[in-house]
This record gives sequence, structure tokens and C-alpha cells, in this order.
Amino acid sequence: MRGKATLALMEQLVMVLVFALAAALCVQAFAASNRMSETAAARDRAVQLAQSAAEIMKSRGRNMAQAQSAAMDRLGGQLSQGVWYVLYDRDWNEVSDDGSKDAVYRLEALPDSDAGQPKAEIRVSVEDGETLTSLPVAWQEVDNHA
Repeated sequence: MRGKATLALMEQLVMVLVFALAAALCVQAFAASNRMSETAAARDRAVQLAQSAAEIMKSRGRNMAQAQSAAMDRLGGQLSQGVWYVLYDRDWNEVSDDGSKDAVYRLEALPDSDAGQPKAEIRVSVEDGETLTSLPVAWQEVDNHA
């Protein structure tokens, strides 16, 4: 009689261990999928902002300075050493340079001075330097006085 009780107890213990292992794997898979979802959402937002910046720069700027000024007027940000940039917190709210410790994302337009026409690379990156998206943009200079 005692042998059957021990066997039943061992069987239940094995079932609990299998269940615990399955639960641990499920939790790990859930955590990984949550990280992937957050990364995808950040990348989607980054692409949206990069496209907006590119369209503003193309439509409003006859040259790089005007394009950057138009982008600053619409999207905010700062101009430093010829590079326009905007800092964002975790929820994609704009952060000033004073609050740069809260910045998680950085949108920047890097001018391409090698080109005959105005060109820039619009890049959105994470605080650790990982680039979420990069978008080249170019436009024609228009002379309105002709």
C-alpha cells in the first residue's frame, strides 16, 4: 500500500515539474514577443517621423538651410553644427536639450554637402546608437524669381 502512495506522489511531482517547465517557457516566449512588439512599434513611429521630415524638407526648402528651418518650424528640435535634430522620450514626446537625460530617440537630418543638389539623410536612432530607420531625401532647388 505504501509503495502505491509513493508512486502516486512521484507521478504528481513529475507532472508539477513538467507544468512548471511549460509555464516558464510560456512566460519567456511572452516576454520575447512583448520586446519584439515594442521594437516594431518604435520602428513604425520612427519611419512615420522620418517620412514626415522628408516631405516637409522637400516641399518647403529651396536649399538645405530653408529645409531645416521648415522642419524645425513643423517638428521642433534644434540646429547644431549644420545638423537638425529632435530628441524624443520613451512615449515619443519632444524633449529639449535640457531634458536630454530623458531622451530615448533621436531624429536627425544629416546634410550631404557632396551633392550638387540639396540632399540629406534622415535618421532615427535609439539612445544606444541603434538606427531604427534611415531615409535619404533629395530635392531640386527652385528659383522663384525666374
